[in-house]
Amino acid sequence: MQVTLSLLLFFVFAYLLGSIPFSLLIARFRGVDLLKTGSGNLGATNVYRSLGLPTAVFVFFLDALKGFIPTQMALTQAAPYILHGTTILPSMGEQPLLHVLVGGLAILGHTFSPFVKFKGGKGVATGLGVILALSPQVFGIVFTLGVTVILITRYVSPVSIVSSVLLPFLMWGFGYPKEYWMFTGIVGLYIVYKHRTNIVRLLNGTENKI
Repeated sequence: MQVTLSLLLFFVFAYLLGSIPFSLLIARFRGVDLLKTGSGNLGATNVYRSLGLPTAVFVFFLDALKGFIPTQMALTQAAPYILHGTTILPSMGEQPLLHVLVGGLAILGHTFSPFVKFKGGKGVATGLGVILALSPQVFGIVFTLGVTVILITRYVSPVSIVSSVLLPFLMWGFGYPKEYWMFTGIVGLYIVYKHRTNIVRLLNGTENKI
């Protein structure tokens, strides 16, 4: 019972941390209502169009931390609520399902924040933070590919979509537990779905460049 409550508290922590709308708060500090500016999205791309590159990079970093911190805590058993060594529950650091559940809750918090009437971003930056914790190798490949393609094409959404599709194959190729590549497959589909309007604009040739 105590272990179950501890896990629930940690899950709530991951979700609430992911829910912090850094982009909205920083934009309001700068006198901009991000929900009424540009695409109205709370992601770093809209911050870039509204407030410039330095602010967008800062927001991207903070959003990535929201995914990285709880996932890394689960991986390293640093979560203060986890009762390591009990006979009821094995170490959290040895349970890949719990790693991805924690990361998934952070992403859900970002995309459905209770602080913004369950609105949010599309989960890319927070998702990358989760990937960085789960696999620095996969993160390095996806991040390098993404930055390169963005610099060449000036498009962001195709990079997010293609990277989301690649993630489960990379996780599988590097030999990570099936929970990791299944998780990245589900999250990848979710991120593609969140980009459905971008896909329509890409097909119509009306997608915005940065």
